[in-house]
Amino acid sequence: MIALIGRETRGVMVGTVAMLALGWMVGPAVASTEGVNEKAKASLQKAHDQLKLAIDQTEKALGPARKSSGSIRVHMQRVLNVLGGKESPEYADSSEYAEKLQPHFNEKVGNPGDGHGALLYMEEAYEALKAGNAPAMVLEAVEYAIMHASMVEGHAHESVHGTGIKQIQEHAAHAAALLVGAYGKGDSDSPATGALAYAMKQSGLKISK
Repeated sequence: MIALIGRETRGVMVGTVAMLALGWMVGPAVASTEGVNEKAKASLQKAHDQLKLAIDQTEKALGPARKSSGSIRVHMQRVLNVLGGKESPEYADSSEYAEKLQPHFNEKVGNPGDGHGALLYMEEAYEALKAGNAPAMVLEAVEYAIMHASMVEGHAHESVHGTGIKQIQEHAAHAAALLVGAYGKGDSDSPATGALAYAMKQSGLKISK
């Protein structure tokens, strides 16, 4: 079984992203697809599809049709379900934040995702890319996606368990923005702004609209 990136190491990853970005600035504009195996491609595609479902939930949470804080909580819990998957344990401490948080799957509110977890797909893609000696820019793009999606967990949790409508909405809005960042721009030539979409494009995959 692929050794996954530990969720506790994501804080370290955030610090290394800036260094990787410097390497991209002096590197070629287009990466080679050599080293991108079928396992990596499959995981990238599945992660991208799952992130789109999570973004849809944040749009429903923050759209004009929202009726109450309870409605926002339901949609944000679904975001956690999509990101973490069915094997995700409960939060040990609701006061912990960001990379220290583990998403809590709640079947009762529904799960638009496939149950595997978008973050797990991204971690599996990263390991497959790394094992295949994929271009550094592709690895960097996936790292950005993981970093953003990991931060979404904290904001989504705070939105679900917030005590006031303002707090609930603000954290949901932060989660939405970070999800869009993780999803990435398909027309970007930067792993920082392109994130998962950039990694897919550089791997020869078609970006879904």
